[in-house]
Amino acid sequence: MLCDNCGKKQANVKYSENINGRKKELNLCEECSKKLGINHIDFSIPIDFSSFFGEVMEDFGASEFMPLFNEMKALKCKHCGYTFEDITSTGKLGCGDCYETFEERLSPIIRRIQGANTHIGRTGKIIDNKINQKLTNQSKQEENTNQENVKKEESQLEKLQERLKQAIKEEKYEDAAKIRDEIKKIQKGD
Repeated sequence: MLCDNCGKKQANVKYSENINGRKKELNLCEECSKKLGINHIDFSIPIDFSSFFGEVMEDFGASEFMPLFNEMKALKCKHCGYTFEDITSTGKLGCGDCYETFEERLSPIIRRIQGANTHIGRTGKIIDNKINQKLTNQSKQEENTNQENVKKEESQLEKLQERLKQAIKEEKYEDAAKIRDEIKKIQKGD
């Protein structure tokens, strides 16, 4: 990554500030950071951190100090023989069984990197959207069908009521009774 200030040299200083909730980050080269007064650290520190941590870990290497650490060190995948050290050094798992073998250690790492331990995937979202669209379309069609059925029932009721009035007017009481019963059946269906 190039320096945000000069744009020429490789950035090796990351400067962050947060003032009243406004966050500002700059990636600067050593020279620009000194010019801007941000960097007062000499980058040529003669400390070898790997040897420093190595000596510290050797002191705690005895099983009575760190039994869990030694247990994890000795843990190997039954299928491919990978250890957790192999995974951390290569950045790759040996096989699918490694997920189960090292689940306790991998789960928080995967969650931290990806935000979740389960993969939904791009096609999952696309399929979900298509399903939601189909369901929406189906519900609209059902609603339209229901409205059409209600309109049909209403027009059928109106016709039956007209027939009922006509039958009463013509004094056809048996026909009127049958029509009345049909009207009641339709109204109970609502």
